[in-house]
Amino acid sequence: MARANGASSSWTVATIRDWVFVILGSGVILYGVGYLLARMGRVLLIVILAGIFYITLSPFVDRLALRWRRPWAVLVVVLSAVVIVVGGGSLLGTIMTGQIVSLIKKVPAIVQQLSTVAPGVLAWLNHNDIHINILDIESRIVSNLGKVSSFVVTQALNIVTHTIGAVVDGAIVLFVTVYLLLDAERMQIAVLRLVPQNRRDMLLAVEHTLARVIGGYVRGQLLLSAIVGTAFGIGTWIIGLPYPLVIGVVAAVMELIPLLGPILGAILPVILTFFGRPLVQIPELAILIALVHLLESQVLGPRIIRTQVGLHPVLSVLALMLGAEWQGIWGALFAVPAAGVLVAAWVAGVRLWRERVVLPSQTGPDPRISAARSE
Repeated sequence: MARANGASSSWTVATIRDWVFVILGSGVILYGVGYLLARMGRVLLIVILAGIFYITLSPFVDRLALRWRRPWAVLVVVLSAVVIVVGGGSLLGTIMTGQIVSLIKKVPAIVQQLSTVAPGVLAWLNHNDIHINILDIESRIVSNLGKVSSFVVTQALNIVTHTIGAVVDGAIVLFVTVYLLLDAERMQIAVLRLVPQNRRDMLLAVEHTLARVIGGYVRGQLLLSAIVGTAFGIGTWIIGLPYPLVIGVVAAVMELIPLLGPILGAILPVILTFFGRPLVQIPELAILIALVHLLESQVLGPRIIRTQVGLHPVLSVLALMLGAEWQGIWGALFAVPAAGVLVAAWVAGVRLWRERVVLPSQTGPDPRISAARSE
């Protein structure tokens, strides 16, 4: 009996000690990561982007490598991705530029039309001491558009500098991604040689978790973004709203922001609806937004995103807020997969700790070991 009490107390002390080590170690790691991110934000962003592109493209390279040599597979996949991004971006940019210029030219007329489209709204606002001067708003918009154009001209050098910097960063990301795709297997073998034999399975499990969470999230988010953008573009075209391509592209880009994407993507079509046939188009747009939201949140979202990341919606919101506070739009984009990786690592660590610490201490030593010691 005394021996059982002693074993129980020693197990309790060991459990408390292990939890203290886990909490302190997690705090030290988080502090170190935060310190590095604060000092090396741009470099780490390039590395993170290259890693994400590597994880995203790696399955396609692996499939082609079964038939071709790996360098050729990497070349085909990377060139295809570059052609799709650059070619598609150029085509969409050319079409969108014309539509955006046309939209900007019509802004004064749209604002002036507000007085005839919604006289009841203006009367109600004036009745409640909320006075709106349409002519004043129109003159301010026209003057601000002139200021924007002059600002663009005066800041042309800064724009060119930032553009060149973005191109250089993109080239570095592309180079690192190609290098990772070419030498991933050799680097993996080199890292495994540095790890003890009994720890290699755990390291491979961590690598598999990272690839599954990050790669699945990126591929799923891109697919979901394309579907939502296409649905918004086709839907607004059927309704009869102007600039459906701009609406679709904006909705697709906004969808990349977790949780808030559908709300942000619906702002532009809602605004344009008020300047067309609002009595007819507003109900139609409401139905379209509801259908897209149901498609994104109830059908595609759970299957494409949540099953890949395995993150509770509350944690997703907290991660989104922290990411946006830390690095703005980039932080918001990558906050959810980063949180998914941390949660997966935490679950794996707790499971391993229970298997190697808690359960052995509860069950006691193996009887065969005790028998061998007594001989």
